[in-house]
Amino acid sequence: MFSFNIFDSSISFAAAIISTIIVSFVFLKMSFAYTKKRARKRYADGKLQVPSMSSFKNLSKLLFISSMLLTLTSFWVSSSLFLTFHAQPVFQSIGIALVLFGYINLHRAFNNLGDNYSPLFDAYLPSSLVTTGSYRFIRHPIYLFNLFVSFGLAISSGSGIVVINATIGLFFILKTISIEETYLKSHFDNYLAYSKNSWRLVPFLY
Repeated sequence: MFSFNIFDSSISFAAAIISTIIVSFVFLKMSFAYTKKRARKRYADGKLQVPSMSSFKNLSKLLFISSMLLTLTSFWVSSSLFLTFHAQPVFQSIGIALVLFGYINLHRAFNNLGDNYSPLFDAYLPSSLVTTGSYRFIRHPIYLFNLFVSFGLAISSGSGIVVINATIGLFFILKTISIEETYLKSHFDNYLAYSKNSWRLVPFLY
């Protein structure tokens, strides 16, 4: 049921080491960043609470942690329990590149958003509408780059379970975007004009 990838000639030991370092780095940095931003609900200070996906609070943590751990394990251990759909080094490399790209741009989007951040499961109306930096052409870049990380993990791990996790996350993000766009339009007069010159999530598509 289990076998070690390091004994498989198709998997490079060096690639496994590098992939482990990158995913571990992203795991720790994202965990620290989200913990810091959500500490003592400081994101709620002086803001109006708005509708949100409260049911996603615990599930989001479970999906994030399990996907990260399954991906790290997949670099060293092969198991049918992971619902593995590939074990190709080239796809592992592509997935890792997507994870790193997602994390770097997620960090930039957080900086652009500043104090206007609040989690999708406990949302508060931002004090201002951000339309610069990552938000110039994409209205929800934090969600977009989280998806880069999620599906990058799915591709790099080759695990069907991680694909399912990422797909569940995508469902909640799409639902949240619909909710957010409704209250942002009602509270910011310039949101309609902004929406006409930007995309919700994917440029030229959505």
